[in-house]
Amino acid sequence: MCGIAGIVDRLQPPDAGILERMAAPLARRGPDDFGFHVQGPIGLAHRRLSIIDLAAGHQPLFNEDRTLALVFNGEIYDFEAHRRILLARGHTFSTHTDSEVLLHLYEEHGAEMVRELNGMFAFVICHLETGELFMARDRLGQKPFFYSFTEGRFAFASGPQSLATLHWVDSRLDTASIHDYLEFQYIPTPSTIYQGIHKLPPGTRGYWRKGHFVTDTWWRPDVRAEYGGSYTSACRELRELMDAAVKRRLVADVPLGLFLSGGLDSSIICAIAQRATSGASKTFSIGFPDPKYDERSHAASVAAHLKTEHHFLEVQPNDFNRLADIVSAYEEPFSDSSMLPTSLLSQFTRQHVTVALSGDAADELFGGYYRHRLMKLAQHLDGVPDILRHGFARLIHAFLPPKAEERTIAGRLHRLSEMLQNDGIARYRRLLSRVPHGLKESLYGERMQLGGPFTDSLRVLEEHLRTVHEQRFIEQIMELDMLTYLNDDILVKVDRASMAFGLEVRSPFLDKDVVEFAQRLPYKWKQRGNQRKRILIDTFAELLPPAIPKRAKMGFGVPVAAWLRGEWLQPAREHLLDGELVRLGYFQRQPLEALFAEHVARQADHSYLLYSLLVLELWMAGLSVTPR
Repeated sequence: MCGIAGIVDRLQPPDAGILERMAAPLARRGPDDFGFHVQGPIGLAHRRLSIIDLAAGHQPLFNEDRTLALVFNGEIYDFEAHRRILLARGHTFSTHTDSEVLLHLYEEHGAEMVRELNGMFAFVICHLETGELFMARDRLGQKPFFYSFTEGRFAFASGPQSLATLHWVDSRLDTASIHDYLEFQYIPTPSTIYQGIHKLPPGTRGYWRKGHFVTDTWWRPDVRAEYGGSYTSACRELRELMDAAVKRRLVADVPLGLFLSGGLDSSIICAIAQRATSGASKTFSIGFPDPKYDERSHAASVAAHLKTEHHFLEVQPNDFNRLADIVSAYEEPFSDSSMLPTSLLSQFTRQHVTVALSGDAADELFGGYYRHRLMKLAQHLDGVPDILRHGFARLIHAFLPPKAEERTIAGRLHRLSEMLQNDGIARYRRLLSRVPHGLKESLYGERMQLGGPFTDSLRVLEEHLRTVHEQRFIEQIMELDMLTYLNDDILVKVDRASMAFGLEVRSPFLDKDVVEFAQRLPYKWKQRGNQRKRILIDTFAELLPPAIPKRAKMGFGVPVAAWLRGEWLQPAREHLLDGELVRLGYFQRQPLEALFAEHVARQADHSYLLYSLLVLELWMAGLSVTPR
């Protein structure tokens, strides 16, 4: 796992100094090695976290005649099979890395080589004689890829801060991105916080040729429910695919461990891994003093059942002093509060191992979210006249106490009443969003207002929905989740949190074969009644303690609403009311004060919005150069 950066600049050819500055923000991603190559207008840089072939994996890598150069971030799990085929076809290798396989696959198949890959990746192959670039990102976006270009210049990197070091890149803040960020808690692809920097979408290839940049989509989710076999055969096939996926991810030349939260998904991965190894696997979990958010007893029961070497640490995620460091590691604003425990777990795990397996993506693939169930049930209400449905929703709202906290019964009923007043994708948006369009705009200062008027952030979901396949609405929603929430939230959170400590995290549920199999399964095999992830439970329950498959989903949450009424209140007020966002005119002080007052008085739960603004403020305050 690594950090990559590069530039093609015919106006001011790069030198070692430029590449060193671009690579500096990537140092935590690749603490073991730094390499670069300069040739005319081309500059390539690489920061390495050594995982496979520790001695010979220095990058950039070159093909036999040095006409092609590669910088690569990720892991290709089936590289040995590709290597054997390529050797039989006469290719010569200088290393035993998965990285070098990419160069030779490109020589054989050109841009179509990406379809052969089972792994997580973002890479660039450069034609050194012409300066042409070919780049690609993995199917679901496990590894990041940012780019910027103007006439005659193209640059790329694993993080936006590398590109912001270039004088010609437009690093003004994108107010439309801030507007969307407050809605979703992340900045939706392909935008970034900067006007002149963009994200390459998952499953996308890019080509820089003769001063022009074009992209095409080489893979996208396709939830078609076309599985032709029986439920029993599907369970058997899923077991085989997951066994293979876990075994592929156990290959490393460095110490390897497993995240174990005590939930179903990580427990399944640990059970399969323990059966695939000869000794005791190393498992890692953290716990919190607040029992409402603490899963330590469940993790301990799984570890005892599987006989793993379990490592546990109790943490205080409400340590405000840590927050600024965690925010800076994400390189652009990101405010899913589970970033806090994920970062602490990654830091703890890295003290013992360099690679960890996780249970990420099982919810998206196998129906783990209750919101999917709610959307399915809500479709039965579509035949009810709007006047009756909206009237019923308003009646619920009128008799409820103020929504002081999202996770209470009253909070959930408020969300339900809001959902009932919408249809289709707008209904789904109300389940996802905690920040109404009007509330956001009431806070905007002159800088934000000059960037407007802003369109409703619902357009982000609508644009994706237009591209999903024709199928039942619930399957469209699951496909939409993979295009948005999985890509821009879950996988960003895990990548940034882990790479901040030089830890590589691999998810067997994101194996190419597992993903494409899961998409073919009918919805009723994923959710039935109140049971979620039905096929996972039926396939793997025998490997786990009996209580684990029956557990209610807990999530990796933290009580931010309570902290912002308690120990975080004073520092959050100081940062937001007297910080850069107000000083530079992005937000107004008076409505921010009112927001705090309503939250503290329990007249509303503004924790999602306040936390998002706090992260934005800490991110901006941590920049070495104040944004223009």
